Amino acid sequence: MKDLKNLNDLLDGSKKIISKIKRTDKICLIHHDDSDGCCSAALFSILIHDLIGDYPMLFPITGIEKINKGLVDKINTIKPDYVFVFDMSVDPEKFDNFKGFVLDHHIFFDIKSRDDMPYLNPRIYEKDDEKVPPTCYMVFKLLKYLVTPEGLAWISGIGITEDHRVDLCKDVFEEIKKETPSLLKLKNINQKSVEKSLFGELADMVRSGRMIKGTEGSKTAVWALIECKDRPDKLINGLTQHSLALRRFYEKLTYETQNILRSVEKEGRFFKKQKVIIYEQKRSRVRGLTSFISDKIRQKYPAWIACVINKEYWGRKSKISIRLEQTKRNEDLTSILEKIKEKMPNLKGGGHKSAVGVILDLNDIIGFEQEFLSSIK
Repeated sequence: MKDLKNLNDLLDGSKKIISKIKRTDKICLIHHDDSDGCCSAALFSILIHDLIGDYPMLFPITGIEKINKGLVDKINTIKPDYVFVFDMSVDPEKFDNFKGFVLDHHIFFDIKSRDDMPYLNPRIYEKDDEKVPPTCYMVFKLLKYLVTPEGLAWISGIGITEDHRVDLCKDVFEEIKKETPSLLKLKNINQKSVEKSLFGELADMVRSGRMIKGTEGSKTAVWALIECKDRPDKLINGLTQHSLALRRFYEKLTYETQNILRSVEKEGRFFKKQKVIIYEQKRSRVRGLTSFISDKIRQKYPAWIACVINKEYWGRKSKISIRLEQTKRNEDLTSILEKIKEKMPNLKGGGHKSAVGVILDLNDIIGFEQEFLSSIK
């Protein structure tokens, strides 16, 4: 793990393990259930199918807390030859019976790599958060490294858009413009313009799977991408079995989002001095709404920092999702969060410079709000 110096080293480490896969091998793929994780899973599934003629078994999960003994025991019953983990800061020691690799891009601490299951993360060699690509970008590069994919850049573009890394990964969008120009009719490629394009809608479509139907919805999203790999118009219009289901999920999510944004205007707390919006999310049947709504508030109020509080996250715990528009704000949310943790050590969470998630006790919410607002200059 410590020997990684650049993306090529990371891809080489991945390639060495994938090159050992045989056509008779069973493969399991654990992946985060957001758009980056689902797009990564779809691209990798396409790669594995090209190599061995079969798809891996999918295990979408919402967070690293879901990688527990129950999941490991479930995978053990399958007796896979390889297990791959995408878009999760998971210690390979949790999978001491398996070969494979963990491919991640999040901030991590105290993770030990294994020779037969290395932890691969560009943060090992790259300390600048804005230069760390999303997982789906790396999987797409791996795909190009091993086979000759045609017309698949658009799948990577969806995950990149959701992960706020368009400006870093412009090469993928230039490829999209050449392969499928009807999808991207933009002169200037940047995060804001791509979010407002069809790719913003596609990112929400993929994300809607987990939000409406949980992990089964995430599987639906991955299979929809695989089914439509050669025809993105089929995904957009719901012309396959899984893409039709995904389209219906997206329509439900859009309706819910519009209602919530109207509620933000009336019930959100707008702190004009810090330009921070704090909104307490109401009860909803839609999963993962906290981070999604914080992103939508960021898009609607780009000069403001969006902070969404979910007091019914789990037990006596609350979840807070915070987003900012990098082109409008200079704050580093991860640095702010780490400083708050020094005063409130029971806080859990992390993320990127422009997006963080926090888990805390209900009685710590007021204290967190005060500390956060005092950190904004």
